[in-house]
Amino acid sequence: MEKHVTYKTKGVCSTQIDFDLRDGHIYNVKYTGGCRGNTQGVARLAEGMEAEEVVRRCKGIECRGDNSCPNQLALAIEANL
Repeated sequence: MEKHVTYKTKGVCSTQIDFDLRDGHIYNVKYTGGCRGNTQGVARLAEGMEAEEVVRRCKGIECRGDNSCPNQLALAIEANL
């Protein structure tokens, strides 16, 4: 099963995250806005990874207080599992 997700971020520099969820894995992660190097790095590292593993690794990462672009990706994935 494949699902395209568009997630509006909250409290971070990026404004949106798009990704595909296919058979429990994450593909084609694209951030809109944010710190380009960091968001590209997170997107590439998550490519093909099991969705629950991305959540485990990224949830709770802090950048601005208790939030970050990786944390927002984890929340987006959780909301769509």
